[in-house]
Amino acid sequence: MDEKPKRWRCTVCGYIHKGDEAPDTCPICGVEKGRFELVEAAAKDEYKQLDAVGPNGKKLWQCTVCLYIYEGDEPPIFCARCWAPQELFVDMKNPKPIPDPNKPATTDETEADIIVVGTGAAAFSAAITTRVLGNSVIMLEKSGIIGGTTRRSGGGFWTPMNRHQKSKGIEDNRDDAIKYMCRLSYPQLYNEDKKNYGLPEREYSVIEAFCDNANAVVEFLEEKGVFETVEDINWLGKNSVDYQSNLPENKEIRGRILFPKDDNGQTGFGVVLVERFKKYAKENGIPVNTHHEVTKILKDENGKVYGVEAKHKDVVKTYRARKAVIFGTGGYTHNEELMRNFQRGPVYGGCASPECSGDLVKMASEAGAKIGNMQGAFRAQCLLENKIDNPKAANNCFFIPGDSVFIVNKYGKRVLNEKRNYNDRGMIHFVWDQNKGEWTNQLLFLIADRRAVEFWDGYPPFATSGLDLKYLIEGKDLDDLASKIKKRVEKLTPHIGSFRVDETFAQGLKDTFLRFNEFARNGQDLDFQRGDFAYDREWGSVLPTKPGINWPEDKTKNYTMYPLSEEGPYYAAILASSTLDTNGGPVTNKHGQILDWNDNPIPGLYGAGNCIAAPSANAYWGGGGTIGPALAFGYLAAIHATKA
Repeated sequence: MDEKPKRWRCTVCGYIHKGDEAPDTCPICGVEKGRFELVEAAAKDEYKQLDAVGPNGKKLWQCTVCLYIYEGDEPPIFCARCWAPQELFVDMKNPKPIPDPNKPATTDETEADIIVVGTGAAAFSAAITTRVLGNSVIMLEKSGIIGGTTRRSGGGFWTPMNRHQKSKGIEDNRDDAIKYMCRLSYPQLYNEDKKNYGLPEREYSVIEAFCDNANAVVEFLEEKGVFETVEDINWLGKNSVDYQSNLPENKEIRGRILFPKDDNGQTGFGVVLVERFKKYAKENGIPVNTHHEVTKILKDENGKVYGVEAKHKDVVKTYRARKAVIFGTGGYTHNEELMRNFQRGPVYGGCASPECSGDLVKMASEAGAKIGNMQGAFRAQCLLENKIDNPKAANNCFFIPGDSVFIVNKYGKRVLNEKRNYNDRGMIHFVWDQNKGEWTNQLLFLIADRRAVEFWDGYPPFATSGLDLKYLIEGKDLDDLASKIKKRVEKLTPHIGSFRVDETFAQGLKDTFLRFNEFARNGQDLDFQRGDFAYDREWGSVLPTKPGINWPEDKTKNYTMYPLSEEGPYYAAILASSTLDTNGGPVTNKHGQILDWNDNPIPGLYGAGNCIAAPSANAYWGGGGTIGPALAFGYLAAIHATKA
């Protein structure tokens, strides 16, 4: 039996390489060979008799999120299966938490100028700004892990008019940026000829405030030594475009996405951003009390917020804020009741931090806050069966890899441009058939040939070996594949309700196969314009993971599409809508103040991040479109609150 090739993962961007050795450089992000780690691990049951020592005689580490097992002297930087950070691994022989060198101090103090709830990007932006401005601050974190969903994220922040653009001579016009944001966030209201482009005053003012402060907060944090930034350069060597760069208001402006710089001067992801925040907090006297679940907002007889109640080890403490409380907590992705009652269609979890259960929605409501955008979320697609097995793991499909691939619905028909951004792809699942009373696209099916699976092996949902192989359905031909998809769907009934594959699915799939292949040969997608847009070609297309492949063969044609093989086997994966996190909650103004139902600020109460009604509404402006506003409004909230 041939020995399976080793699998190496880039610890910066997640690229998977197969071969006896790691590549000299990563073809995606360009880092050197030393930044790769061996990620191939045997199945869990193979270790039962090994006394927590792997086949190579090294330690075994288990991810406490998804139970993935890794062999090595040290745990990996990320889990190869669910992307959980290093500190969520435990030594299987001595399962104790790993010491955290950057962990900020805790405090027994229960009073400060500002109380900040949460430890993601919004919360740390608020806390650091508060401290720089000469005020005392205490941070309270529900989890035992600092960083929230930011730690699980790509770590980028969308930053119009940033210094990197200016250094390259990229002219990012303020008015055009605001028009783009207004148009994408509120297409039903947008009118270029009206005041505020047709938006109500509050909605317009928060977009304007973000635009005017997005770069200011980044430069502020850089100046204070919190982090350094690098621009995002894609696999074609270009600054990246925004997610809807084709809109006339956008004008295909490049370079708005920034990332934190890691210790090697390379692109750092969410874990790097959080480590930078933690280090600054530790060195500058910002205490962070973990395992503190805030349960109540406290108001005095005049209606001013003066603190919060927080539960720690079953003891409720009162934390008093002399000036204000700033919430930078998460959304409600992991609150099944809120998801069921507020989301606009069938959604299957998300990659938000497991503690994101919408706590602020209840507390702010009790404090008299207006609630908004509760149907909203920053969306993605997920591999349904993986999400069922690992409901709180970070395992969304952020892009659809490969060229000889397409996606169909229960009738075997294509319904989208597969290369569009994850947020917009996530919304295609909410199509309602008024005649049949069904969510037509509740589940979608990614279809690929062997070439695509092998070329892009390691990118979800493709896997030719390892733990994720069970989520791929294989058929010797299209009829066989259709039959197996139908049977797999029937087994999922406890999780998907009445959804079934239609009896016309097999024929629809074969018809779509022929039509797609014709489009691919001609280089033009007449149905969904795949490949017509810069985003499709640059974000939606990535280099193969298989070594020695010359791809794309012809850049002058539509390299986002390639004809599927006329002979099987063929593969399928079941996709569903998921979230990065929800983005509804209390409504805020341009200062980050939480408003009551009369649109008056609740004195002493502020919010930023995924816990509030998003300034972007349901839009995803570009890469880093969650963290960018989180940083900006955490900063603005702290500036305003500390003046109280």
